Amino acid sequence: MSGGLPADVLMKIFATLEVPDLVRAGSVCSSWLHAYNCLRKLGACIQPQTPSLIYTSKSSGASAAGFYSLLENKPYTFTLPDPPIRSRYLIGSANGWIITADERSELHLVNPVTGDQIALPSVTTIEQVKPIYDNNGAIHMYGCSRYTGPDGYLEPPSVFRLDKLRDYIFYKAFLSSDPFTGNYIVVLIHNPYWQISFARGGDDRWTWLPYHAGYADCAFKDEILYALLFDGEIHAYDLNDPSVKPQVVMEGLKDCPPTL
Repeated sequence: MSGGLPADVLMKIFATLEVPDLVRAGSVCSSWLHAYNCLRKLGACIQPQTPSLIYTSKSSGASAAGFYSLLENKPYTFTLPDPPIRSRYLIGSANGWIITADERSELHLVNPVTGDQIALPSVTTIEQVKPIYDNNGAIHMYGCSRYTGPDGYLEPPSVFRLDKLRDYIFYKAFLSSDPFTGNYIVVLIHNPYWQISFARGGDDRWTWLPYHAGYADCAFKDEILYALLFDGEIHAYDLNDPSVKPQVVMEGLKDCPPTL
């Protein structure tokens, strides 16, 4: 059905499509599906997409996510894997994936279109979080210290229910690239005091960057993490060597009030 077009030509055509049309193209025949899968593995070759709105509704059920396509002026509904999407918090999105925190404050990457899901390292591997066990050996609470690398322990630790830690600890999450490629990094800005931790695909714990606190936003460029502080200062982290302190790319405002 492709008329004998080689895969690389099909991929160039498919790279110009919006996601709904791309998915439809991948379902036409085996050769188009192969070109679609190859393009997904490359990830960055797909053109920037028109955003869609994501929402849940009681009438659709706990596992259903609604998406409204601004391009097509049309809603879609997808059934996503457990834990139910309606009970999760959305703390970030990139490259067609969303980053969610469930009712145990555990994190997952979810692709709403394909239904793929990746469990991220446990929240208990974040430097400041410790599990609290009940008499049966099950985690029933979390202890969270207010510890920062620059300033040490600033206050006594707090105790949170499993579903309440996410209200306190997660600020924003960032994704470096499409996890379908197999090479990606997830970065968290988290409390206490807006610090940074990250995990690569396949890691079993979060790696903490203890050099600074007070981060407001992050972005990836050429495998370097750029982190913006609340005072406007920008730090560059080479996550290939997290033991190296960040490079100051731009100084912040001199008279900005402290964030801590």
